[in-house]
Amino acid sequence: MVRFHHRHYIILIMPLYSPVNNILCVTPAELALCGISEEYLKRARNGQRKGEMYCWEFHKQGRNVYHHYHSLKPQYKELIKAILCNNIEPDIYLRNQEEKKAAAVINAITDQLTSLVVSYPYEIEELTNTHLYTPTECHQLARAAAWFRLINDFDVHKARKLGFASIVDFRNEVFKRCLNEQNANPVPLIKFKKGQITNERVLYRNAQDYKAEGIKCLIHAGVGNVNREMADTLVHAKMIELASNQVKYSWEDVSMMYNDWADNNNKPNMSTSAVKQYLNTPKIKKVWFYARHGKLAADNELQSFINRDKPSFPDALWSLDGSTMQLYYRNDKGEIKSELYVEFVTDANTGAIIGYSIAYTETAGMVEEALRNAINKYEYKPYQLQYDNSSANKAVVTKNLMDNMSRVHFPCEAYKGRGKYVEGIIGHFQQRVLRYNENFKGGNITSKSLNSKANPELLAKFSGKNAEKQLPTFDQVIIEFNEAVAEWNARGEKRDSFGRWVGESKISRYTSIQHEKRAKMNYFDKISLFMIKQKDPYPYGNNGIVIEINKKVHHFIVPDGNDTPGDFIFANEHMFEKFIVKLDRENPDMISLYKDDIFITYAYNKEKLPSCVADMKEGNKAKQVYLKTQQDEWGSKYAIRELEKQMAILGELKATGTDGFGWWDSSKSNVNARENDLEDAFNGVSDGLTDKQRRILNIGR
Repeated sequence: MVRFHHRHYIILIMPLYSPVNNILCVTPAELALCGISEEYLKRARNGQRKGEMYCWEFHKQGRNVYHHYHSLKPQYKELIKAILCNNIEPDIYLRNQEEKKAAAVINAITDQLTSLVVSYPYEIEELTNTHLYTPTECHQLARAAAWFRLINDFDVHKARKLGFASIVDFRNEVFKRCLNEQNANPVPLIKFKKGQITNERVLYRNAQDYKAEGIKCLIHAGVGNVNREMADTLVHAKMIELASNQVKYSWEDVSMMYNDWADNNNKPNMSTSAVKQYLNTPKIKKVWFYARHGKLAADNELQSFINRDKPSFPDALWSLDGSTMQLYYRNDKGEIKSELYVEFVTDANTGAIIGYSIAYTETAGMVEEALRNAINKYEYKPYQLQYDNSSANKAVVTKNLMDNMSRVHFPCEAYKGRGKYVEGIIGHFQQRVLRYNENFKGGNITSKSLNSKANPELLAKFSGKNAEKQLPTFDQVIIEFNEAVAEWNARGEKRDSFGRWVGESKISRYTSIQHEKRAKMNYFDKISLFMIKQKDPYPYGNNGIVIEINKKVHHFIVPDGNDTPGDFIFANEHMFEKFIVKLDRENPDMISLYKDDIFITYAYNKEKLPSCVADMKEGNKAKQVYLKTQQDEWGSKYAIRELEKQMAILGELKATGTDGFGWWDSSKSNVNARENDLEDAFNGVSDGLTDKQRRILNIGR
C-alpha cells in the first residue's frame, strides 16, 4: 500500500500535507502487483546503490524496503495509479483512504453513543399525564430528552477519551444522529417541542433548557405562562366541561367560572388568554367543539376534506339544488318582490346549467319540471343524480322519477354543501353573472365578503315610486334570468391574462363530448322517462281509475277496442281490483297499470258524451246507443247467460217465472244463436243492434 515517509520513519498523513517533508513510498510487494518482478527490483536497487541508475531511490526501515514514488519512471507511476489507486493520483488516493479509516472509527464510536441514549419511564409517564400527546409522541419526546442528557453529560475530556479529536467533533456526530432519528421513515424516533430541529445551535440550546428545566422544556406551553402541572386531569376535565356547554359561555366567563372553581379546589388561577390558548389546542378543541356548536358545524369546521376527481364525462353526474333567484321585481300591484325560487339542474363535468324551473316554493313538481326541462332541451339523461334531503327530493314521486332517469341516485350528507357540485356552480353563477343586474339582491346572507353583497345605495333607487320605472315586471325578470343562464353557459372554462373567457363554452362541451355511457334519447324514451310510479295503488271502479291531476279529475279506462268507447271487457274481469299506476302528470292522456311489478296494460282518458241534444255532434248518438246496449249485454244479460251455463251443467235449468229477470225454457239452438250474435258484436262483425233499433237510428247493416 502507498505510504508517506519522513526520512526513515513512516509518517501518517497529517491534516496539512507538505511535499518537502513527506515522501510518497511504495513497497516491492505492491510493485509486484503492478507486474514488476522482485528479481528485477533487487537488481534495480543494487544498481541504485552502485550509482549505475537513478530512478529507483529507496530506503529501508528494518527489513522493510520502500521505493520512492517520485523517482520512478512515468510508466511505473502510471501502473501504480491505474492498478493500486483506481486511476486517482496516489497522494489524493492515500488521503481518501485515510479519511475513510477515520470516518469508520468515528462511526464505530458514535454507534456506541446511540446505545447510551435511554428514555426514562417517569418522563414518559409525566408526558402522558398532560393528555396532550399520543403514546407514540410521548416516547418520541422522552427519547429527545435522553439525547439532551447525553449532550449535557459529555465534556472535552470524555469526548477525547471516547476517541473524538475534540468536543466539536463529538457534537457534530450527535447532531447528525439526532437529525437521522428525526427524519426516520415511516415514523420519526424523536420529536421536539417546536417541530423539527435543523440547526445544531438550536439543538444545543434545547439541551441547555433541559438541563435547567428537565422534561418540562419539551412540553408545549399550552396554558400560557402557567406551569404545566396546572393542567392535571381534574383541571383539564373542568375546562372541557365549561367550554363544551351548549349555552356557549364567552372565554371571559369560562375563565371566571374556572378560577372560582380553582379557588375552592386548591388549584392555581389561570388568565383568560391562558385558558383560551389551552382549550384551542387542536386535540383539545375537537373534544369540546362538537358539544358546544353541534355535529354539523363541527364537521364543517374540523373534519378534513376528501378530495375527489371531477366526473370524467358530461351526464356522469347531475347535481340538483334550489335557491332563491336573488333578483328584485315588481308584481301586478307594483310591490317590490324577490321571493322567486329556482331549482337548478347542473352538469358536474362541464359546470353548465342544463335545466331549471321557477316557482314561489320548492315542491316535488318543481323538481320534476326542472328535470323535464333538462331532458327536453338536450335529450340526454344522467348516469347519477346528486341532491339534498329537502322534502321535495324525498317525495315518493320524485324518487320514482329519479329511478326512471338514472342508474344511481342518492342525497348528499345533510348540511354539507362542500360535497355538492351545484353549490359552487350556483354561487359562481350569482356572483359572476346575476350580480351585474342592478336589481341583484345579493349573495348568500352568511357570506362574509362585501363583494358578494349588493350595494344598498344602488338598491335605494328602486324604493317608492321609482320601483315602477326601474324594476322589471314578473315576465321581464324571468327573461332576465333566462338570459343570465344563457350567458353563463356561453362562457369558456377559464380566463386569460387579460380577463377574457377563453376555451370552449360550457354548453358546447356538454353537447359535443361523446362517451359510451351517454346517448341521445328518442321520443318514446322521453315519454317513458316521465311515466312516474305513484305512491298508492288505485282501484278500477265502474268509472275506471279516478285520479285528480293539477286540480282536474281524470277517468282512465281500458277500452274494449281502438274505436270503441266502452271498457266492458276489462271491467268485467278487474272491477274493484287495485293497480299500481305510472303516469306523466304533465301529459295525463294515458297511464300504465301494473300488478306485482308486472305491466298489465295502458288506460286512457274516458270519453265524455253530451247530456243534451243541443250539444250533440255527429256519431254521439250512435255511441250512446252502443254503450246502452253494451251495458245490458254485460249486465243482466251476461248474468243470465252465465247462470244458464252453470244450470245446464247441473241439469237444473228451468223456468222461474220472474218478470224482467227470469229464466225461460230455451232450446239448445236458440241459446247457441243468441251467443253467436253476442260474439259477432264483440268481434265487430255485427253492431249488436236489433232491426227495430236500426230503424230508429236509421242505421243499415
